[in-house]
Amino acid sequence: MVWGCMSSHGVGRLHIVSGTVKAMDYIEILQNKLLPTARDFLGNQSRIFQDDNAPCHRAKVVQKWLEDHTVNRMNWPGQSPDRNPIESLWFRMGYEISKKKPSNNHELIYISFNIFLQPYCHERSAFEIGAFHAKKM
Repeated sequence: MVWGCMSSHGVGRLHIVSGTVKAMDYIEILQNKLLPTARDFLGNQSRIFQDDNAPCHRAKVVQKWLEDHTVNRMNWPGQSPDRNPIESLWFRMGYEISKKKPSNNHELIYISFNIFLQPYCHERSAFEIGAFHAKKM
């Protein structure tokens, strides 16, 4: 499985996940992937983070971590992937990966970033298509 984030500024860092993601695994991903991406794209601007309401996202320890790191979550109904813009990106990414048939994580990352993700999002950077957005204050 792959964890990733995106915004209107482009695609953020990807993380290859092995097995089930537990709350502490998710916090580590947020710390090492989400926060650096948000800083790179938005600096100190306010932003709103959207996840897909998976069980590890709802854990109390994760909610506390998000609060402690001033990550504002978008409230939206669970089980509604059609409302999450990253689902379209995952679909397209899966299609491109299935054509290339990577045999290891290195090939998966190469395909994801160099062949698909960067050109796809940069061409559409005028649209708010991301997992987190700058919030106009």
